[in-house]
Amino acid sequence: MDNPLSRSADWDQQADRHTRLADPVVTVRQIGGLGLPGRTPTRIDHSLVYTTQRGGFEVFLPPNRPRRLRRRYTAVYEVDMGIHPVRTTMALPSANDAHEFEVGVEFDWQVSDPAQFVRSGHRDVPRLLLGELEQLARPVTRRFHIADSAEAEAEVLAVVRHCKPLGEEAGLRVLWTVRLRRDEDNVAHARRLQAIDHAATEEIRTERWSARSDQEKAARVHAQHEQRLELQEYEARRIAFYREYLMRGGIDAWAMHLAQHPEDSAKALSHLRQEQRERLQAQMALIKEMLTKAGTEPFELEGPRRLAMEAFSAVFGQHVPADPVPTDPDTGVDPAAPATVPSTTPTPAATLPTWEPPPVPPVSVPTPDSAR
Repeated sequence: MDNPLSRSADWDQQADRHTRLADPVVTVRQIGGLGLPGRTPTRIDHSLVYTTQRGGFEVFLPPNRPRRLRRRYTAVYEVDMGIHPVRTTMALPSANDAHEFEVGVEFDWQVSDPAQFVRSGHRDVPRLLLGELEQLARPVTRRFHIADSAEAEAEVLAVVRHCKPLGEEAGLRVLWTVRLRRDEDNVAHARRLQAIDHAATEEIRTERWSARSDQEKAARVHAQHEQRLELQEYEARRIAFYREYLMRGGIDAWAMHLAQHPEDSAKALSHLRQEQRERLQAQMALIKEMLTKAGTEPFELEGPRRLAMEAFSAVFGQHVPADPVPTDPDTGVDPAAPATVPSTTPTPAATLPTWEPPPVPPVSVPTPDSAR
């Protein structure tokens, strides 16, 4: 059976450390004439506010507790001293009643003076704080159009900071922040306008870069065409250069080859000597054939014989280099060759047949038959 001297709580929220509270007063108990027996049923992190018969308050902050209950106490309030976060939204009017600002509000409130809060009699702290904030912010937001949410937010923050702290009269300590934004219709409209601007900007930039890309592509094609023309011109000059030297004959062609490939000098000299021998042999064979040719009259060979003699003298006047032979480095003479004395007697020239006039042919008298 319960002790008749104890009373049950007049108000009990059945709250623990993780309960979200709107009223920080967790329990309220009446105290009889003989007081409460035993220990006071309270949490160590809660404060106790005792009321006296004369209407006063005595506060015991955690972890302090009364050693004994005095007869002058009439009731005890158990007050939560924790920090309680609140996240909510509210609407504030703009310069046009057709549009309202959507306000995001964040509070972190805590009881700083338990006796003052009990004396105030408030039971809904979030509603208390939102009311005070709305009372300060409504006249401010009325001066701004719905599109000027940033300026309205800055002005609301400035006004609320310079006024009396929120919840101070109720014994509360509050940390707060406010965010203003346009309503959903205006936000959706602004997003549509932004999408149009983005699409137009993207199209303009795409066309601009496409034109620039086309110009760069045309410039590259033109540069490639110019390069091909220059290459063709260079090849034409090169072909003309080689054609000119190849048409001049072996010496010029081999000179050009040696200028480009000096390592082929021995091969070039060998080819030149072979070519010179072949040309001399051809000239000598031609002269011999002209001198010994039969079947022609002596006067017909007079001119060719004279040219042949000139060519014969030119042939024998040229020096045909022979293959190199080993020589003595001191005297420059081949040691294996027999000693010879140079002859001073000139070589007799070839005997040419004397020219004789051709016989005169007999004159024939035409007959009447031949005349017919």
